[in-house]
Amino acid sequence: MKLSEYKSIREAGKELGEEIFKLSTSVFKNDLIIAAKLLGLWNGKLMVFEDDNETEALMDFMVFEKPANHAPAYQRFYDSNPKLTDLQQENLNALLNFHSSLFEVKHIDSINHTVVFVDILDEDKKEYLLMDVGLSRTTSVGLIFYTRLIPIRDINMTSGLGFVFDNSLKEKLLSAISLASFKKRRKLTSTEMFLLFYEKNRQHGLNTRAE
Repeated sequence: MKLSEYKSIREAGKELGEEIFKLSTSVFKNDLIIAAKLLGLWNGKLMVFEDDNETEALMDFMVFEKPANHAPAYQRFYDSNPKLTDLQQENLNALLNFHSSLFEVKHIDSINHTVVFVDILDEDKKEYLLMDVGLSRTTSVGLIFYTRLIPIRDINMTSGLGFVFDNSLKEKLLSAISLASFKKRRKLTSTEMFLLFYEKNRQHGLNTRAE
């Protein structure tokens, strides 16, 4: 994928995300408070953010996860048959196939703006080719990411949010998943995984930049 093509798709995706977030906060207002409470951003009267990362986490959570017992916002938005541009519709179709997991950076190509992720929760250790200008410049081989990948055309993109950890924490993070699954006696849901790594990111997370 050419860089100009990527930037156009990426910009359309950002516009789409904003529209989905607006819908989720206007039609399902109570979801916003529920989500803020789950993320520890609600002080009883209003939302309190320590930095921009928490704002981004709330937006991502509201768009993709289930703060209440109904379909995630992106699914409800899709079902509403919105009027979108061709690029926005392509992004929306791609959201239906997102894949969130814990990944390890295997290879970086800063010239072509790509990163190869290995899914370390997958038994086969499946690899994903990701295009991201910011990450290809700021990440390092071996870093651990909890993020969601969105397949579009011949590449994967992130949703814009990622919780990043040093490789020395790899086994500790895997153990945290195992312990949480053991306590619940089942595999963690996407929402539970997000909340787990949101908390781990508060404790041990590193800063990086998606673009």
